[in-house]
Amino acid sequence: MSNTTIPKIEKSQFAYHGFFDVHVDSLRWPTGFQNTYTRLDLCSSAAVVLARIADGRFIINLEYRHPTGKWLLSCPGGRVDQSETPLEAVKRELLEETGYGGGTWQALPSIYPLPAITDQRIFYFLAQDVVHLSAAKVEESELIKTLLKTKQELYQEIQNKTPVDGILCTALFLWQLL
Repeated sequence: MSNTTIPKIEKSQFAYHGFFDVHVDSLRWPTGFQNTYTRLDLCSSAAVVLARIADGRFIINLEYRHPTGKWLLSCPGGRVDQSETPLEAVKRELLEETGYGGGTWQALPSIYPLPAITDQRIFYFLAQDVVHLSAAKVEESELIKTLLKTKQELYQEIQNKTPVDGILCTALFLWQLL
């Protein structure tokens, strides 16, 4: 695959700069075809955790996500700051969003969730035997409720078409591969 030809970027320009950047690239494909391609630069990776307490229940966020206008079941997690490793970031996010921490941690595979529009990479972790350490300290721009769900309850929620973040579904899939 390393010898596979890729499109040449003939011109790239910023269309927007903010929480994320929008670039518009003029591409020339190996076939000679030319087009413009809009891509997002989210300016960081993300890290999420599928966390479990000692009795096996999962720590799940019920989080309002404005673009959907809905509350979604999701994994705790967020952006990886430049000064952090993905593991440091996800431990921080779990504590901030849920008040849970500690336990034993295992890295799961990382993925590119939306490669058609961004190069953002999400790092997945499994945390076992986490404990409640403090009250959650969510950001003012976050609406999050912490839920404890058994595997059966969580799968039933998904089967009942409860709105779910795809990141949670990916985390469950990666966990099942262990």
